[in-house]
Amino acid sequence: MNLNDLLMQFFSPQYTQEPIFPDLVSATIVALLISVGMNFAFAILRKKTTDIEKMNRVMKETNEWRRQYTDAVKKQDKPRIEELKKKQAYVNKMALEMQQQQMRPMFIYMIPSFMIWIFVFPAIFGGTVSISPIELPFVTCNEQNVQHDMQQKTNADGTPMTDPHGKPVLSGPCKMPGQVYLWGWFLVGSFGFSGIISKVTKTSMPSMT
Repeated sequence: MNLNDLLMQFFSPQYTQEPIFPDLVSATIVALLISVGMNFAFAILRKKTTDIEKMNRVMKETNEWRRQYTDAVKKQDKPRIEELKKKQAYVNKMALEMQQQQMRPMFIYMIPSFMIWIFVFPAIFGGTVSISPIELPFVTCNEQNVQHDMQQKTNADGTPMTDPHGKPVLSGPCKMPGQVYLWGWFLVGSFGFSGIISKVTKTSMPSMT
């Protein structure tokens, strides 16, 4: 086995076939609660490691400068364009500082989050945790996924692969169409509650326009 194979084996999630929360209802609820909790923890981390008020101010200034510059270009107002260009270096510097502020908590959060995703969640939930009434590409299982995943894996010598309990090791987690992948449900939960969490923790920022 070469180094690449070892790295892939180490960093690839090993989804259990006997999750702690075997039914979809409990898995859906618990996974959603964890997703919201992680989102909340990231918001608190961002609040502790960044100057939110300064970032808001910089983003507003940057957006206003871009709006004025775009308007001046459309109107071919050359004196105004030259005036705004003098402020461009300052705006770019502030925008870069803002990006650095945003990246700081992300880097701190990334390593423990990655380790949890690789070693903890797959062992607790398995590969799927919910079911969706509509098919979402790459987020839910489809008929082709089910046909592939329900096949038993084989060893290098071609014999059927089984777990320590003698149960067949399947090729993937999908057992029926509509099942939501573990990462997909966390993604949905994170996006669904991010706005509320940002307001509660007062970490929301104006968007770049």
